Amino acid sequence: MSFEIILLILLAALLHASWNAVIKGGSNKLYETGLNCFGGGVGVLFIVPFLPFPALESLKFLAGSCTVHIAYYLCIAVAYRNVDMSFAYTIMRGTAPLLTSVFMLLSGHEMPLAGWLGILCLCAGVLTLTRDNIKNGKFNINGALAAVGTAVVIMGYTLFDGYGARASGNPISYVCWLYVINTFPINVILLLRQRKTYIPYFCNRWKHGLFGGLCSLGSYGVALWAMTKAPIAMVAALRETSVIFGMLLAVFFLGEKFSAVKLLAVVLVATGIFFMH
Repeated sequence: MSFEIILLILLAALLHASWNAVIKGGSNKLYETGLNCFGGGVGVLFIVPFLPFPALESLKFLAGSCTVHIAYYLCIAVAYRNVDMSFAYTIMRGTAPLLTSVFMLLSGHEMPLAGWLGILCLCAGVLTLTRDNIKNGKFNINGALAAVGTAVVIMGYTLFDGYGARASGNPISYVCWLYVINTFPINVILLLRQRKTYIPYFCNRWKHGLFGGLCSLGSYGVALWAMTKAPIAMVAALRETSVIFGMLLAVFFLGEKFSAVKLLAVVLVATGIFFMH
């Protein structure tokens, strides 16, 4: 993987950490997810008219991804009800690229040894951050299982979108249409079932949702473009350095302590990036 692509994916990871920080800052994580989808959908409305429609071969992947994303939102809600957000998020983001890599291997896709070492180091670095949560008594078996289930769902939409972006002929157009379609399911469900509380929440936090959605759009757009230039499994793993960026943002701006465990996580991730280059 070229150094330029690695830098772009790291930028995407920083944007990913930023929109997750927005969600973490809200009092209702499910509502924040709906706002995030809305923000991304609004952002692409200014781009879609100037882009070609994705190739017909990619539409089956687009449909599959949108379906899996609905399951993703539901799984996240279950996971966050049972366990601390930082614990669940770390498990699902650290496990998903490893599952994606195993699936790619079983599907007959070859990858150099350095790529595998990089993925393993990155995943190990991300999962290392769960130790502090376990030590502080935040472990919950139901929440952990829900987080692993969410990781399987993440693997699903990563594969759909990775192949879909390649088949689309225009990865930017593909991701924009993905965000247009994904705006509706979760927001329609929230409006039908919880509109009395969701609408006031929406009116109060829509600016945060717009900012987070635009960060999400930029992050995923770069990642899908990178998947057309480099192995999907490696891009997926490198993108999950967002967890490390999130931890560092919390240390520098929110006053969280920088522990030996966090240092180990940073070293493992840096080692993984070295192997991938």
